[in-house]
Amino acid sequence: MGYRPLGECIESVIDHRGLTPKKLGGNWAQSGYRALSAKNIKNGALVQEDSMNRVSNEMYRRWMPEEVERGDVFITSEAPFGEVLYWDSDEKLVLSQRVFGLKVNRDICDSRYLYYWMQSPFFHGELRGRATGTTVVGLRQPELLRCIVKLPARDIQTAIAHVLGAIDSKITLNKQINGYLAA
Repeated sequence: MGYRPLGECIESVIDHRGLTPKKLGGNWAQSGYRALSAKNIKNGALVQEDSMNRVSNEMYRRWMPEEVERGDVFITSEAPFGEVLYWDSDEKLVLSQRVFGLKVNRDICDSRYLYYWMQSPFFHGELRGRATGTTVVGLRQPELLRCIVKLPARDIQTAIAHVLGAIDSKITLNKQINGYLAA
């Protein structure tokens, strides 16, 4: 078991924070690709999906030269700060306001394990210690990449991610059942 900076656990970072269609010579669209912003990530889930803006195919190609893929991990840089989402879909997204997209180096790290580690109190302590700002707390990319990740052997990472994923699935199912019962 070892410890590594987050930057050594990923292949690349998609960072288009602050980018808007107007800055790319266009505008939001009525249909097309959804744009993920920090307000759409909460407690490991996609929220307020009806508020997500959309961009055309042409705008998507200009905005996202590196595409989002299943297994990528997203983390918000501010407002809200430190929210994490594991992307378990083949849907292509535009990463917009205040979201880093992390492409995990799967030779070193199980992407689902990394997602769970990034939700841990240990990782959030690292984030808070590296954050800046008083009114709006935020984190710059270089500081994010310095945060420490605890890395057991790859097969143990996968086992941990499997168990935690099963627990998450059961929680989701129970919430759905509770919703049906309430209705």
